[in-house]
Amino acid sequence: MDDMLKTLIILVLIYYLLKGLIYIVLWQATYKIQERALEAKAKKQAEREERRKAKSKPKDEEV
Repeated sequence: MDDMLKTLIILVLIYYLLKGLIYIVLWQATYKIQERALEAKAKKQAEREERRKAKSKPKDEEV
């Protein structure tokens, strides 16, 4: 009975350890995805600003 209890405790601890590791990996993956999305958003916004400036420049030069 004592060996069975020790085995059960070890299995439960291994389960929670693996579960924790999986959560850490998922958290890191979602964090990296979020970083990339924010970088892409900033890049698109910068390109949009450049296009706006390029379109508005000729108008300013004509005046």
